[in-house]
Amino acid sequence: MRNDGELILSIGVSRSGKSILVKRIAEQFERVIAFDPKGEYVHQLGFEPCLTPNEFVEKARATQGAGKLAFVASDTKAFELFCEVAFTFNREAPALIIAEELAAVTGTAKASGAWGKLINQGLAFGPTILGTVQRGQEVDKSIMNNATYLHVCMHNTDDDAHYIAKKLGIDVDLVPRRPLEFIQWRSGQGLLCAGKSIYRAASKHWQQGTPRFLIRNQPKKLNKTRFSSVKYH
Repeated sequence: MRNDGELILSIGVSRSGKSILVKRIAEQFERVIAFDPKGEYVHQLGFEPCLTPNEFVEKARATQGAGKLAFVASDTKAFELFCEVAFTFNREAPALIIAEELAAVTGTAKASGAWGKLINQGLAFGPTILGTVQRGQEVDKSIMNNATYLHVCMHNTDDDAHYIAKKLGIDVDLVPRRPLEFIQWRSGQGLLCAGKSIYRAASKHWQQGTPRFLIRNQPKKLNKTRFSSVKYH
């Protein structure tokens, strides 16, 4: 029997560092499927690109074990297909499922269609689902209310900062207002930690330097395959 999955949402304005956590987690998994509008996972992490719906379906069906696929698409119809395929892909074997920039392909009401099925029913089959969005107000209620973890990065405006602070039940002064700063929150536990992403020596996939998470002024590496209940080491 599989354990229930985890639903993680990373929130922050463009270039705030919200995708750093997602990509670092993606490096730890052997079986990953990503909705990749900008082709970031192809160019930065070496995922196998799928450029057409047919190619995506065929490659997902052929990937029985380890494999990292990126569906390079950006419209709502393509996202619906992605969610349908991701649901089946994960039922074959537990996977990491990444959905970048959700506001462009979902609404703010209750999640519906294949996306709603994926996050409401799919978690029973043990995936880790990672989504990103720039503003908390722009994401659907289902993922915001059901998320296991929130990784909150820089917010530009007072309105956005107050929204997320109220949603999480924290002081608005704790909401990051500078690039690469973050807080991490878990359902049922509340605020877990605050920190900043830093860069160390360059690597194959991180030419600008490999990110680490600086917490209490100590650089931490992400624990394998998990947001890890913030068990950094």
